[in-house]
Amino acid sequence: MTMICDIKKSKELKNREEVQYKLIDTLKEANSLFSSIIASPFIITIGDEWEGLLYFPCDFYRVLDFFRSRLGSIEFYCGIGVGDVSIHNFELTVNQLDGPTFHRARKAISLAKEMGSSLVLIQ
Repeated sequence: MTMICDIKKSKELKNREEVQYKLIDTLKEANSLFSSIIASPFIITIGDEWEGLLYFPCDFYRVLDFFRSRLGSIEFYCGIGVGDVSIHNFELTVNQLDGPTFHRARKAISLAKEMGSSLVLIQ
């Protein structure tokens, strides 16, 4: 299960640098706290977008709620894709992996942005 998140209207944030540092700290904490369900740790992939690979099935809502609680008033989109992974070398970072789970998550985050929805999941 791939989770991709992206901060809404990030270019309009007045404290963008502060938010990015907060995001970095949040991802470090999430990777430690949820290590038992993370196949490939969360990292920032593009600007203020972050991605991680979770074992399926898992309680991904706990991870999502964690991000929401740590980021407070900072709103973000979340796209989740469920499916196979074609590269199984988990020593690589999540952005070096591939497979249907990633393609579905990318489509899900695009749909979330198009529809203005906080969460889209594609199986």
